[in-house]
Amino acid sequence: MGWAPRRDRESWGELKRIFMSEPLKIVTVSLEELKSLIREAVAEVLKGDSGGQANGYDRLLTPAEAAAILNVKPRWLYRHANRLPFTRRLSRKALRFSEAGLFRWQAARKKI
Repeated sequence: MGWAPRRDRESWGELKRIFMSEPLKIVTVSLEELKSLIREAVAEVLKGDSGGQANGYDRLLTPAEAAAILNVKPRWLYRHANRLPFTRRLSRKALRFSEAGLFRWQAARKKI
């Protein structure tokens, strides 16, 4: 497989594991059945949790804002940005952090 963005690499690994463990099955569906399946999947996603955001909008935080929420120094965020799943690189020099992703990450860490 080719290169994939960091947040998708785990998904690709999981898909690869699933497909390699099960024999290949070919399924034939009509166009109407496919449309129905897509409608159901989209409806399920739309009614699901929007990451803590009321309108599904994910605010991008500056390193200083994210550091204040996490109670760390901005320098810590810069050092660990490649390992944090909520990091968003807008350009080579611009780094931002997904607010919804940050809160999901915090909640997952509290469960551990």
